[in-house]
Amino acid sequence: MIQSYQHGRFEFFVAVIVIAIIALAALGRYTLMAEDARILRLEIISHHFMTGAANARIQYLVTNIVDKRSEQEPLAHSGQSLYFSEQGWPVSVAGPVTEDYQVTDEDCYQLWQQLLQNPAPIAKGEAVKSRWDYRVFANANNCRYEFTDGSAYFDYYPLDGRLMFIPTGH
Repeated sequence: MIQSYQHGRFEFFVAVIVIAIIALAALGRYTLMAEDARILRLEIISHHFMTGAANARIQYLVTNIVDKRSEQEPLAHSGQSLYFSEQGWPVSVAGPVTEDYQVTDEDCYQLWQQLLQNPAPIAKGEAVKSRWDYRVFANANNCRYEFTDGSAYFDYYPLDGRLMFIPTGH
């Protein structure tokens, strides 16, 4: 006489439920880690941006000392003229920096293009809807580079070379 095992179906469902609970917990953890990695990506870009600004500043200061140039002369950087602040930080591509200088969206955009070695696509303007991950716009005295959803950003203050990274945690 052959006996059949009747409890197999129940054990299968228990095993599937346990695996589903483990997978659900892992998925939640994965999404948190993915968001952290995304924010870390912008933080790394901010460090690269600051490194590019510091390199341009060094090139500008050394060139001014060696060539005895006036401070308002632009420096050719990546095939474009780049103007600097009194402290030697990259500020503008549009023209010399004056006392009443106001940062523009175009200047911020061009700094992103000039200072990063392989810049990611970025949209210009605060209210712009874009297919890109990043957008740039000018505030009163700084450039803001942020994710289009606002989950993290960094501000570059071109007149004094400060950079602040802020994860907002949306």
